[in-house]
Amino acid sequence: MLYTKKKRYLLCLIILLLGLVFLSYRTHVQHEFASQLIRFHVIANSDRLEDQTLKLHVRDVIVNEMKERFRHASSRQEAEKIVLDSMDEIKTLAREQIKREGKDYRVAVMMGDFDFPTKTYGTLTLPAGNYHAVRVVIGEGKGKNWWCVLFPPLCFVDSVETLDKNERAKGIKVFEKENVEFRLKCADFLKIFS
Repeated sequence: MLYTKKKRYLLCLIILLLGLVFLSYRTHVQHEFASQLIRFHVIANSDRLEDQTLKLHVRDVIVNEMKERFRHASSRQEAEKIVLDSMDEIKTLAREQIKREGKDYRVAVMMGDFDFPTKTYGTLTLPAGNYHAVRVVIGEGKGKNWWCVLFPPLCFVDSVETLDKNERAKGIKVFEKENVEFRLKCADFLKIFS
């Protein structure tokens, strides 16, 4: 009886250690993604329909302007420099769109590290974690938000279609891990997680 009790403790210890290895690897993958990306986050003034629509229009104006600039960036560092050089213009674009729609909301544009939930873009899922991002806050910033990946340009759905024949898409390394699935083989064997 004592022998089987030790076996159970040993099995639990092994499962615990494997779980820690799994979490460590997942954190490593998230950090690797985070080090290659610049995300884009737009927060609406409120959840009212007109504010949510305005948020999407502000997003469109900024994404359309930044699209061509990011086409020539081949690294996150280059893209970050483009963003930093464009911060005032991003703010102006947002303010002008807000004014065109008859609103007088203030706009805050910042670049920094922010927490993001798990998010899927097409077939790519980015785990929750801390990512470098450009954040645009409209008015009170109390509404639902919208986000994408600014670099490599996953916000720009049509950017791949407009590439020249001999031009490669930038930042394609991110997609190499699109089918990553985290599993513990021993948990499958023991049917611990179903």
